[in-house]
Amino acid sequence: MAVGEHAIVSGSYSTPAIVSNTNVRDVSDMLDFWAHKWTPVLNRISWGEESGGLNIEWISEHLGYHYVVASADLGSASVLFTVVSYDGVNASTTLIKQLQAGTLLYAYASGSNTDDMFAVVVTVGSASARSVKISYIAAAGDPISAGTKMFILGHYANEGSDPFPDTSRPRSVITNNFSILREDVKITGSMAATDMYAVDNEPRHQIAMRLLAMQLNRERSMMMSKSQSRTSTVASLTKGFYDFLDDYTSSAWVDNSTTVLKESTFNDLISEIWDQGGSPNLFCGHKDQIRKFTQWDQSRVRTTPDSRMSGHYVTRYLTDIGEEIELLPLRKWPVNVAFVLSTDKIKLRAKKGRKLILEKLAKVGDYERWQMLSEYSVEMKGYDKGYHGMFNQLT
Repeated sequence: MAVGEHAIVSGSYSTPAIVSNTNVRDVSDMLDFWAHKWTPVLNRISWGEESGGLNIEWISEHLGYHYVVASADLGSASVLFTVVSYDGVNASTTLIKQLQAGTLLYAYASGSNTDDMFAVVVTVGSASARSVKISYIAAAGDPISAGTKMFILGHYANEGSDPFPDTSRPRSVITNNFSILREDVKITGSMAATDMYAVDNEPRHQIAMRLLAMQLNRERSMMMSKSQSRTSTVASLTKGFYDFLDDYTSSAWVDNSTTVLKESTFNDLISEIWDQGGSPNLFCGHKDQIRKFTQWDQSRVRTTPDSRMSGHYVTRYLTDIGEEIELLPLRKWPVNVAFVLSTDKIKLRAKKGRKLILEKLAKVGDYERWQMLSEYSVEMKGYDKGYHGMFNQLT
């Protein structure tokens, strides 16, 4: 057979065509298919768009709660009151902008009179003054106590009226650092050439194990990492769920007092998150916290009948407001910390081209070396609005 019959067809791949820098491989697709049982939370978080910036950024804009709270008791006639800040949301920049001349308000009057309060906003003062004048509709209800929520029913305009003033809310830019996770493999030439029991390729085996180690660390850092700025001697650390929520320990969606998890406490936290606008769908924590769900009400435990098996377990919990929460026990996890998450508001975001790269390094002596790098950050939208929750004092 002539040698020419084995010639490489023009345009096809050939080893001699390999040029410099091909020892660097983008293997980020591996992460899209990786769903290891040891990283259950990570398996439920998707990757967002990559960023070429020094950090990641996203916009936070609070529309308000669709109600306002008065600073003092309101009588049964036209009255002037001051809008107060509520649950950390600034009244001057956000809550006051929920109101216009013509806004219809409702409040429950808890007195003996059967008429609740319906009132129309007459004037809205400056943002700094936060003063609002309202006029009751027809027969007024009982007086309204300070702190009562007055719910906004809509902004009504008369025929031919001028446009409402600007009510755009302030926006804030949220940032988070990138972190670089790294795992290295170093194998002697002798070890690489030695036949190992059940391991046919030592470098490949070590790389697979380092990928697993990286994913375990990624899940932990995504959830618990504390932010740290990069310096010439200090690595950059991304902000994890704990760090995001730890800034809101005075808010109702972060529970830093409960030590024994109870059904009522859990339902209260879910209710709070839902009322803030979140879509809670995942509860994750130490296995001892997840086990409590089987103890609360056996009649609500769903199991598949099987004559060969007995016992009770819970993988999903239906709260008393109808939200179904998936329950995830975490291995080797601190018993005090547990999260309630709206996973549709969370994404991992990689530095452009560095989601996961595997690079074979130059040979030194009788060693073969590889490095595995992943540079990424965590985007947690709504942490400042109550879309997620946390317990951090459980026992």
